[in-house]
This record gives sequence, structure tokens and C-alpha cells, in this order.
Amino acid sequence: MANIVNFTDKQFENRLNDNLEELVQGKKAAESPTAFLLGGQPGSGKTSLRSAIFEETQGNVIVIDNDTFK
Repeated sequence: MANIVNFTDKQFENRLNDNLEELVQGKKAAESPTAFLLGGQPGSGKTSLRSAIFEETQGNVIVIDNDTFK
């Protein structure tokens, strides 16, 4: 990933818009949106809980995984 300090405002805005478009692709607006914030030690069940949420929402969920941005 490029060093964010070297981004111009326009480059940052373009990258943000690209990421947002990708995140919402195929998703439907919810009448009552809900957020789930998962955190915990390795092995605590975050992935299992994420899978359960995905199933419960029938895949209409946006996942923002911090590890993606490292």
C-alpha cells in the first residue's frame, strides 16, 4: 500500500471512492442499518461470529477488516 502521507487530496478521495464502491457493490440499503464491531484475541471466535452475521443478514453486510489495510 502506498504511503498515505504522499497522497494528494484528490488521490485520497479517488481511493476512498473506489473502496466505498467496492464495499457496497451488490448490497441493499437497510431500513434499519445495524453495525457489528468485532474484536478480540486470536482464537476467540471472531471469524465464526462474522460467518453467523453473514448468514443471518443473507450476505447483505459490509465487512471492513483492519488487516486488509495493513
